[in-house]
Amino acid sequence: MTSFRSYLVDALIRWLLDNDCVPHVVLQCDLPNVEVPQEFVRDNRLVLNVAPSAVCNYSLTKSTLAFDTCFDGISHRISAPVGAIVGVCARGSSVGMMFEPEDVSKVDLSDVHAQARAKFQVVE
Repeated sequence: MTSFRSYLVDALIRWLLDNDCVPHVVLQCDLPNVEVPQEFVRDNRLVLNVAPSAVCNYSLTKSTLAFDTCFDGISHRISAPVGAIVGVCARGSSVGMMFEPEDVSKVDLSDVHAQARAKFQVVE
């Protein structure tokens, strides 16, 4: 069974854009295969603006988030497994959702829905 996180992240970003909000994703940067400029990481997390005006070559698949963006005028390629996305929120508001980093190696597929429900936290 594949993770539903990519579908949820995509839906939240689209909803924020439809409501004229600036969507941001929060990445857990100490996980394997997270490629971000480390000098901007704070407490192992990085908040990234993913509005179409802020990124190029945006791609969100079932397994990976990737795009190009600029930090201090320097272009960087951002790439991370979907399980490293620990939040989606709107800039300047408390609208969004935070969740735990996903560790696929520890997921018990026998009750994956109960585990997912226990990890999600709605932010109002």
